[in-house]
Amino acid sequence: MNVGNKEHTSENLQNKGNDLRRAHGPDYLVYMAMKEIDQELSKGSKKPVKLVIDGIRNTAELHALRAYPNFYLISVQANEDLREQRILRAGDRCQTKEQFEVADTRDAEEGTANGQQVRQCNYLADIIVLNEQEISGDAPLLRQKYIAKKLYTEYIMLIEHIASGRRPLENRAGGDAAIMTAAYVMSRRSSCLKRKVGAVIASKEGDILSVGWNDVPESLKPCLEDPRYRWCARDVIQERLGQAIKCCPNCGEPVKIETKCMQCESDVREFTKRCPNSNCRGELELVYECPKCKVKVFTEYLAGASAEKTGKLMDLCRSLHAEENAILSLCRTGLRLPEGAILYSTTFPCNLCANKIVAMGIKTVVYAEPYTMKEAKKVFMDKGVEIRRFEGVKSNAFFRMYS
Repeated sequence: MNVGNKEHTSENLQNKGNDLRRAHGPDYLVYMAMKEIDQELSKGSKKPVKLVIDGIRNTAELHALRAYPNFYLISVQANEDLREQRILRAGDRCQTKEQFEVADTRDAEEGTANGQQVRQCNYLADIIVLNEQEISGDAPLLRQKYIAKKLYTEYIMLIEHIASGRRPLENRAGGDAAIMTAAYVMSRRSSCLKRKVGAVIASKEGDILSVGWNDVPESLKPCLEDPRYRWCARDVIQERLGQAIKCCPNCGEPVKIETKCMQCESDVREFTKRCPNSNCRGELELVYECPKCKVKVFTEYLAGASAEKTGKLMDLCRSLHAEENAILSLCRTGLRLPEGAILYSTTFPCNLCANKIVAMGIKTVVYAEPYTMKEAKKVFMDKGVEIRRFEGVKSNAFFRMYS
């Protein structure tokens, strides 16, 4: 990819990718990749081929590839500490822990339609594979055996059978895959406009004891139906707080917002979480830098804009979390929590839910997300709760692969 006179760093390449998506559409990079592949294939054999496309980081790219009937998205994951060690050891992207944290946060979610969306892509993945075994670079045979066992034998071989119309005699899902699929099914019951989460509490034998999803209590109207909001309540509250900031809290310079919606080019003249154009209403991630002191005003001073500085306004969210609802459901039924019970969640629990999980006596948590909340992780570790990342076929592909 041509980045002009700039160095070919990950940051510059990501910036160039964002610019191309913004100029030509969010699926442009996949379009160009497939065009180049088609040109190469036209030169040689017409036989069906197996293709691996690496580095999918935007949901529009994923949706474009879904047009191919035998496409499967594999999310390869490692825990945060291991990702940091590997990247710092390589030294070609980050040299310090602080640089890694900035890059990792950007990878997870930039908040724009044209940016990095690894968290969302992982949510839509078909298969999760854990890459947490350290193999020396001078051990190619060991690496080949590892890949063959982790990928080909367990997943690729099954996909090849499905693509060819053949089914293996033994085609049975493991317990974790079935229960996590149930958690994802429950997540679709959520009315939340931002994030749909599902949770299941099961016995160690795999019996489902209770389920939950993030939503407002049963007696309340969802945010979209509540006349006070007609949108995400937290966004509406944050908009009000942002519009009340008339001057930079750091230097007193008047705040003057003059920008455009990236999707429809409508003018934006005040702090908002949504495009003011009623025909668009796309979500906005407004970054305003004070022209005098260079402080990013809404990142630094707006409640809920920065998790490290001002919190996420979790106390103003109207919903109970999926894990909370699963625990409450178990309590309402009067069932006793059996020894070795496991909580499955489609995302990593927050610290508030972690406290309740610990208090409930649950000793194992299985989650299907590559990004963990540090405060919650500490709660689990302090109380000896096993936290296990899910590995296997996810709900998107469960019935395709295990029908």
